[in-house]
Amino acid sequence: MTDAKFSWYSNFYGIAWRIHTRNPIAVPLFVKEDEATKIAESVKTWNPKNVHLTFIENNNENYSICIFDEPDDSKNIGLYRSGMSQTGTYGKIKQMIEKKSSMWNPMRVYIQIAYAKDPTDTVSYQNMTDLVSVGRLEIISEAQLESDKFAIERDAYETAGRNENTTDEN
Repeated sequence: MTDAKFSWYSNFYGIAWRIHTRNPIAVPLFVKEDEATKIAESVKTWNPKNVHLTFIENNNENYSICIFDEPDDSKNIGLYRSGMSQTGTYGKIKQMIEKKSSMWNPMRVYIQIAYAKDPTDTVSYQNMTDLVSVGRLEIISEAQLESDKFAIERDAYETAGRNENTTDEN
């Protein structure tokens, strides 16, 4: 792992969930078009095999999501959002992931950046990127952030998420 520095972006509305050919899609949802465009332009350059998606579950029944591209240079953008409920859609997505197929038929997971003028109206959602395949998917506990394996996720938690308390999720 490199010593890359991340600019953690956590100022997005929440996570919308979609399904594509029985595979989950985590959709960071933005309500400011200029921010969605900026993040989408960065995500479009990510190498799918190096994209990491980590769900960090807390003891209080909330979870955080951390999305980033394995760093190739000294400055990178990552997405981090915390304080979302483990119930509802996330619970269903987690079950899908945990029941994933065998190594001969692995589940694919995707991310997709979206903009919504009105996040309560799914008709207003505009995809800002194509589907981006995730190379590494993890579901971990908050305690596992101490592991060196999750150093980047720990950085996101410490810099972007420690004081965040949101409940927005679609």
